[in-house]
Amino acid sequence: MGIWEDKARHFASLHRRGDPLILFNVWDAGSAATVAEAGAQAIATGSWSVAASHGAPDGEAIPLDLVLANARRICEAVVLPVTVDFEGA
Repeated sequence: MGIWEDKARHFASLHRRGDPLILFNVWDAGSAATVAEAGAQAIATGSWSVAASHGAPDGEAIPLDLVLANARRICEAVVLPVTVDFEGA
């Protein structure tokens, strides 16, 4: 099993009835590292915060390749599982 599968399984294990998983939204690798260092169990992105950090409004205003590159940098900056808020399908 690879690192991404391990992270996915770990993330799933954090979802327990009666013990809510609290996710803090980050917008880049630096904020992800800070949240991880503060003791988070997992990392989340928010579409608004990612868009705003790139000077764009929320609502699919930044190119998908930029969103994916940002998500990759976040994932590489922490050992925690990461969930990404994609606005549309």
